[in-house]
Amino acid sequence: MARPLALGVEMTLEETPPWVARQWLLTIPDRLQQAAIRWRLEIGERLGTGNTSRVFGCIDDRRRTLVLKLAPPETRPDLEAAALAMWAGRGCVRLIDFVENIGLLLERVVPATQLPPGEDQTAIDQVAIPLMELHAVHLPASHPFPTQFEFLDVWLDRARVNAKRGTAGLRLLDQAREAAGRLCSESTSVVLLHGDFIDKNLLFDGAGYLAVDPIPRIGDPCSDVGFYAAYHPPASRIGRRARSLAARCDLDGARAARWAAVWAVGEATETWRQDSDELQTWIQSDEATSLLRT
Repeated sequence: MARPLALGVEMTLEETPPWVARQWLLTIPDRLQQAAIRWRLEIGERLGTGNTSRVFGCIDDRRRTLVLKLAPPETRPDLEAAALAMWAGRGCVRLIDFVENIGLLLERVVPATQLPPGEDQTAIDQVAIPLMELHAVHLPASHPFPTQFEFLDVWLDRARVNAKRGTAGLRLLDQAREAAGRLCSESTSVVLLHGDFIDKNLLFDGAGYLAVDPIPRIGDPCSDVGFYAAYHPPASRIGRRARSLAARCDLDGARAARWAAVWAVGEATETWRQDSDELQTWIQSDEATSLLRT
């Protein structure tokens, strides 16, 4: 077993998003120890640098290469596990097991190459396949997932708390919330959404791209298309990208572009992206304004 307690103590010195209680970090050492015992894991080094969940490479007693994901309760890891179980490896990483007070045990995607920026048409052809697989799953009448409409206020609150002063996105958040509400009320198609279908959550496994880290809810499939389009650079092509991916998935391109404008507002509340200036410009453009008002 690889130093679960030492790794956990180091984690407690790190930051979390403002909407996650820092107390959660104090549970990491115990979660690592419980995971090592329950699943007979050798836990290795931390993977990635995200400040919400903590992810570790590990190997079980069958010598399988796996991933242990520890997530705070605010992110609803129970819903992530439920969605992954429902998708059963179709278009996404495969869930091995989940224990609420420990975390998620997942198959490891190798080589786990992230989707590169640009090359829109090639990228669209690659991501359309897993997206259609995710949306094709049968959604039973009884399920634990919130609706897209119910999630909107969660998204709005998190975006506002994380926002950087002076950004165009912060100024447009309320307008984006209203636009999203209209889209929800008009939707006639409901699927299990990934909810965070963006470049960093699409990993190459040697054969194709698989989705990871869902924020599942039920709603308009065009929402996931819009999420992808709003995140993938360059920002100047957001509307065109949404329509192209929608066409590839046999969805409504106009609705996808409207959703892309909504999610682009959230993206534009921060300035970390390399194309941040371009995004700030696009979200204030006539195109984006028209999409948010439709």
